[in-house]
Amino acid sequence: MQTLDRMERDCLVLHGLFAVIAVIVLLTPGALPVGPRLSALVIGYNLALPIAGLRRGYPEWVRLWLFLLPLSILQIFPDWFLAAQLNVLVFPDTGSIRIGAVPAFMGGLWVIPLFITVYLGQRLAERTTRNYVILAVCLSSFLLFVGSETVLWAVPIWYARDVTTVAHVALYLIVPEILFGLSAFLAYEASLGRAVWFRLGAAFTVMIIYLGNLCFFYFVMETLL
Repeated sequence: MQTLDRMERDCLVLHGLFAVIAVIVLLTPGALPVGPRLSALVIGYNLALPIAGLRRGYPEWVRLWLFLLPLSILQIFPDWFLAAQLNVLVFPDTGSIRIGAVPAFMGGLWVIPLFITVYLGQRLAERTTRNYVILAVCLSSFLLFVGSETVLWAVPIWYARDVTTVAHVALYLIVPEILFGLSAFLAYEASLGRAVWFRLGAAFTVMIIYLGNLCFFYFVMETLL
């Protein structure tokens, strides 16, 4: 069995430390609302990741972050659509600045699960077959995104409304979120070494695919079934 290399170990350490800090920040009693706490965590992650990549000599981290941050910002639009048009997603008032119906910190929050998923796929691509890489990316997307839906409603960051749910997970979201991680991985691969406009176009395409999948699977799960 191949052991982890230095970059992979550093990635585990970085995300392990962030997870511990996030639990402490969110669960420590205090007067500061959840929104500013989450905003600080999201900003901290999006600063720590590229800085650590530069200091440790991992340009791969920086390149991936530069692709994922615009994609995360674009994800405000699907969230806004679900919250303001379909009225099936609620973002409680947590004291955060909002962009329309969506807390501003959501513009950076998506970077965290996407980095883990896409980076996992990138590292596995050097060690195993394409089929296993795709399977691993899909499984990672399922665990991270569905796990978030299961837990983060209690913070609260968001929660589903007027849709079919199991353990607080809206069923119509499962397939779109799996495909979201996979499409982000494939788009990042396709954009490597390409011009900035191509990378931004790839990120925009991933967002549009996700939004289309949301609409289709919402229609299937909530209207046809």
